[in-house]
Amino acid sequence: MLKLNFRTLRFRLTSLVVVLCVVSVAHVAFSCLNLVEHRMKKVLGDEEYALVSTAANFVSRDVEAKRTLLRSVAEQLTNSQTSAGSMQKSLEQNQTLSNEFYNVVMFSDTGELIANMQRQEDVGGFAALYEEFFTKTVEQRRSMISRPFRSPFLGEPVVLVTQPVVNSDGHVAFVLAGGIDLRAPQLLKQLEAVKPGKTGYYFIIDAGGTIIQHPKPNRILANVFDEPGGPTPVTAAALKGFEGWREGVAKDGRTALIAYRKIEGTNWLMGAVYPTAEAFSALSEARVSAWVSTAIVAALAGLTGLAITRQILVPLSQLRRQVDRIADGRAEIEVLDVSRTDEIGALSRAFFALSQQREAAEAKLANLALTDPLTGLGNRRQFAKTMSISIARAERNQQSVALAYLDIDNFKSINDVFGHGIGDIVLVEFAKRLLAAVRVSDTVARLAGDEFVVMFDTLTDASGAADFAQRILDSVRLPFVLEGHALNVTTSVGIAFHQGGHITSDELVKSADDALYKAKRSGRDTYALTSTLGEAFIEQ
Repeated sequence: MLKLNFRTLRFRLTSLVVVLCVVSVAHVAFSCLNLVEHRMKKVLGDEEYALVSTAANFVSRDVEAKRTLLRSVAEQLTNSQTSAGSMQKSLEQNQTLSNEFYNVVMFSDTGELIANMQRQEDVGGFAALYEEFFTKTVEQRRSMISRPFRSPFLGEPVVLVTQPVVNSDGHVAFVLAGGIDLRAPQLLKQLEAVKPGKTGYYFIIDAGGTIIQHPKPNRILANVFDEPGGPTPVTAAALKGFEGWREGVAKDGRTALIAYRKIEGTNWLMGAVYPTAEAFSALSEARVSAWVSTAIVAALAGLTGLAITRQILVPLSQLRRQVDRIADGRAEIEVLDVSRTDEIGALSRAFFALSQQREAAEAKLANLALTDPLTGLGNRRQFAKTMSISIARAERNQQSVALAYLDIDNFKSINDVFGHGIGDIVLVEFAKRLLAAVRVSDTVARLAGDEFVVMFDTLTDASGAADFAQRILDSVRLPFVLEGHALNVTTSVGIAFHQGGHITSDELVKSADDALYKAKRSGRDTYALTSTLGEAFIEQ
């Protein structure tokens, strides 16, 4: 029977190698994994903050778009009849308001409810004279966002976006208020595809701690200061002005990476929760595998143990160096080896997937912000940006520009007779014909409803703009064959031609809008053209 001689040099060297091997591998594995975890936590936290910042910007732009819509309606009401019946009818017929808001109401300057888009029977039954959103809107004569509250009409939790209607003498004659239903959170649904991880989520609270939007409907309108345990430390810091990410414990008790970013134009905070159990799942698997490898090395000896240790740690060290290079900006995410089938490959794929998720989210949000989802044309924001650039370029190069403002004649009748589905198809076909009638260099956009605009660059004279207007009219006059219906659709076009001198975007739009109304008064299915220098209208 072979006996071990504990005094032999072989045993001692073997024992020393084994001990050094086990200690070294254990130490290296622990150190490397901690370093990777630290780096990974920073990368994931920064990625989460980038996502929540992008989401906050998207919500800010969405709220601003709602304010712009209410401002547009207020301007129309200022220039039209102001009887209670006409205002009620105007709200009920405005499809854009219905799409953007849960409900829209109007108050007189004394706080009396005089119009209700969804429930006309409630008119006169509610007074807002002492409501904070009403008094502040009247006092400051500007749009406000109310505190979240439960609607007295339908009982749903809402926030109101208000807009004063100011008459010619500067007095607030009416107050428009658009309600956003917090139990049907369209904003968070649009962001669902770009949330952090599978179990992460977004939420919105206001500066007072009231929850405005949350995946759990029962928490909406709850105040974090009134909940058991009060606000979490990260939430408390965010309510005091902190923006960024921290590791902490979420309200459901899970440890998570929690990020906050203020939503511009509001007193709201966009928050994101990314549970660390999911965020570091690949790292946890790598840690388990590393300790198993250490135990195997301990069972082996000498050079075999050293070789195995080296084999295990080399790829991990490479990953660490790659993460360092990515964090320092010296390499792109593509340097990670995502083809590996072991734990290192899982970590690489986790980094790579998170990066792709962020890029896709940014691209999607950017597209949502600038594109009309129905026609694929640029929306009001995209057009405002392009128009400013075109005007500045024309002024710098002493060139002319023209703006066409047009809508579909009697479009409401098409919706009423054939339904909104056919109406949407008409809008899509109208957009296609409009694009085909102008040059590739011209900018076409849909502002709202059936309102479209075309920006013409580098026209030599007003007759060129008139030619394009006639081309548009001829193109639209061809019958629209839609789902078995042959519709005769026409349009009215107002064109403002500007050559030389300074002009603002608002002035050019107003001139084109005036021309459009001139065309409508002339019987529709025609165009009217005016010069911004005050020359007479040209009609066809």
